[in-house]
Amino acid sequence: MKPSEFTEKYLRIDVENDYVLQSVPCTFLSTDNYCSIYEVRPKACREYPHTDRMKQHQLLKLTEKNVSVCPAVFQITEQLKKQLK
Repeated sequence: MKPSEFTEKYLRIDVENDYVLQSVPCTFLSTDNYCSIYEVRPKACREYPHTDRMKQHQLLKLTEKNVSVCPAVFQITEQLKKQLK
C-alpha cells in the first residue's frame, strides 16, 4: 500500500495538525493485542513511544499525551522526575 493510500484510509488530522489514527484502539490491533501488520508497520509505530530520541524536548507534548496511555512512558517520566529532584 502506498503511504498516501494508508494516510487517506486510516489517518485523520487532529486539532494540533498531526496525523493520528481514525480509530482507537488501532485498526491493526488483533484480538490477542498483537499488531497484525507488525513487519510493515509505519515509522511512527516503530518508534513508539518516542522516548529514545536525542532531542526529546521537541516531543514534550506528545510525551505528555503518551503518559496517559502507555505504561512505559509513565514509568520513564516518573524516573526522570526522581532524577531531576
